[in-house]
Amino acid sequence: VETNFGLTVTYDWRSQVTVSAPSTYANALCGLCGNYNGNVGDEMMMKNGQRTSNPDALGHSWKVTDIPGCVELSQVECPAITAALRHQEVTKMGCKIISQVEGPFRACHAHVDAIKYFQNCVHDFCLFPDQEDVVCQVIARYTAACQAVGMNIEKWRTDNFCSISCPATSHYEICSQDCRQTCSSIYAPMKCSERCREGCVCNEGFVLSGDECVPISRCGCLHQDFYYKAEEIFFPTKQEKCQCKAGGIVECQKVSCPGGSEGKEIDGVFQCPPATLGVCVATGDRNYFSFDGVAFNISGTCSYVLTETCASDSVKPFVVKIEKTARQKRKVSGIQALSVEVYGFTLTLRRGKRGTVMVDSISHHLPVILSNGKVQVYQHGMGVLLQTDFGLIIRYDLLHHVTVTVPQSYQGHLCGLCGNYNGQRNDDFLLPSGHQAPNMMVFGSAWKTPDVSCSNECSQDDCPICTEKKKVVLQKRNYCGILLEPKGPFESCHHLINPTLYYQACLHDVCLADGDTHVLCQSIQSYATSCQDAGVIIEAWRRPSFCPLSCPANSNYSLCTNFCVNSCTGLVDASKCPKKCVEGCSCNKGYFFDRQNCVPQDKCGC
Repeated sequence: VETNFGLTVTYDWRSQVTVSAPSTYANALCGLCGNYNGNVGDEMMMKNGQRTSNPDALGHSWKVTDIPGCVELSQVECPAITAALRHQEVTKMGCKIISQVEGPFRACHAHVDAIKYFQNCVHDFCLFPDQEDVVCQVIARYTAACQAVGMNIEKWRTDNFCSISCPATSHYEICSQDCRQTCSSIYAPMKCSERCREGCVCNEGFVLSGDECVPISRCGCLHQDFYYKAEEIFFPTKQEKCQCKAGGIVECQKVSCPGGSEGKEIDGVFQCPPATLGVCVATGDRNYFSFDGVAFNISGTCSYVLTETCASDSVKPFVVKIEKTARQKRKVSGIQALSVEVYGFTLTLRRGKRGTVMVDSISHHLPVILSNGKVQVYQHGMGVLLQTDFGLIIRYDLLHHVTVTVPQSYQGHLCGLCGNYNGQRNDDFLLPSGHQAPNMMVFGSAWKTPDVSCSNECSQDDCPICTEKKKVVLQKRNYCGILLEPKGPFESCHHLINPTLYYQACLHDVCLADGDTHVLCQSIQSYATSCQDAGVIIEAWRRPSFCPLSCPANSNYSLCTNFCVNSCTGLVDASKCPKKCVEGCSCNKGYFFDRQNCVPQDKCGC
């Protein structure tokens, strides 16, 4: 990245960032890189203006945010460093190549300190002895530093040492000036650096289009200073959809949303914001949020009518029931099954059963489209989404979280645990008779379905009260506290969905489960799901060391994925797909989602 005032920033997509600034910035900078005042003695200046000799203190003072799982102690000393040094001194292919007197970097030794890079290399090798890659990364950094000062380097990679595999129609060169070989340079002459660098270069007759080498005839388009690949669809403004056609021609058309609201593009699909809807949630061990926004707890583990139409001929009728799992000691209750009665069908989804739905007692693979699209069931993120043509949307994570969304036309026409959806919060706990329930236990029991033997409450043995000592720990930001963090990953959602309700639910569930991290991650996921359901864009909250999500082969975790659009069935008609994206596993390029796995297109079913 270059600016017109002389700042250049580079990133190798992995482990190295460099910043070069012009001398006009002398004595005007601060941070980990120092103050650029020509004096080496005061480089380690903390944010408060104090000097330190401790790298950990320096790092801590310039820290921007806490990332869950991030550790702040630099493990400077590697216990086996002497052995690592001996190993590298004698190994021909390894760190030693950097400082070899007659080696491929000899021309550079007088200009860039080889010893420092050699020591870094040995240190990294010592910490990760089985990963050849760490050695290669340091040598590549020395290569880049040498080339940046104009030094010529000889070839140092071989087929069996630090080899680079280049994409199709390209090859490796130790010294390439590849900026002339790009499609965008056809439209605007690019400022080329005189310095060369190592990397993959397009073969003769091919040029770089984005991240792939294509024949010149397949170059894309330049539109309002941005480059787009051939056939790429893009949205330059919130009211415009464009496509780059052959020959560099861009075709655009207007797109609009009802009521003049602004849409946005998600996974290549233009989506309008939802109309205001009623939302009811059942989540975790015993937590419910009614359509009118009342939070309440029901400890019973029975089958319940979550919501149903009552006393109304003016809206399409439906019934949504949930069956809770029996609670065992130190285990939270989840949702064992969800059933929906609509249009004469009974659809049942069962906990943990990914990719299937029972329709009137017959099991079908997802997606399922009934009565020409009147009812549609899709796999969505880590769960399942059911939607009808009249606006009922139900999401079930196949674990412990169900969201029911209804259009405004259902106001005053519903009853069940989710309340009557009349906009008033003081009359949500009505019995089937229409009278107010005297307490939660009576309210829960009244909406039980008769077909399951179950318990109405939770005994002191199975549900002990959470001690203050445990609560203090669970309130921290690496537990439930992450939900309330003012500058945390969910900040953008706080104004729309009150995090306190989910935070209290998290404290209760994680405490009941004795701090079980699976339960913690499920609780946080509940809030993330509710935020994404409401159309909020949240930030990444999972980390390799905090609630990681393992994805099947040929896929990667994505905070915003739409299975249906990128599935075998989505190839047929993506217009019927759910409109929102959710977190989940996203198939890699060239693969499509087929019920459980990501497969090449020719392996898609019928």
